[in-house]
Amino acid sequence: MAQNFYTKWQNAILADAGGYVSKEYRSFQTALVREISKYAAAVGAKVASNSKGHYDTSCFIERNGKFVYISHSSGLSRIGSGVRIELDSFLIRTAQHAKDYRGGYNQYCDMANLQSMMDDLLKE
Repeated sequence: MAQNFYTKWQNAILADAGGYVSKEYRSFQTALVREISKYAAAVGAKVASNSKGHYDTSCFIERNGKFVYISHSSGLSRIGSGVRIELDSFLIRTAQHAKDYRGGYNQYCDMANLQSMMDDLLKE
């Protein structure tokens, strides 16, 4: 499931539109939320909400009243007139609800471990 997404986006360099998010990056954000939605569904959860910011994407995953917050940022990967996509570090933590940005302590994982980490944290 992840290999097509990973192959397409890992280390891709997308246009940087400066003061606003480029169309290319918006496409990546949509694809990322779609991919995370697949991971959530595979563990019996769903994306409760998502946010697409200026080179960052986040979402809350919900299963049986328990929540996990996931965040991905490309803001530090700007190079020249582009933004490099790196799928090696996702911030993930438990949350009390779909607007709880405090939640549990921050943990990090790569794309390959995101689904299992999500599942483990939703068991806590």
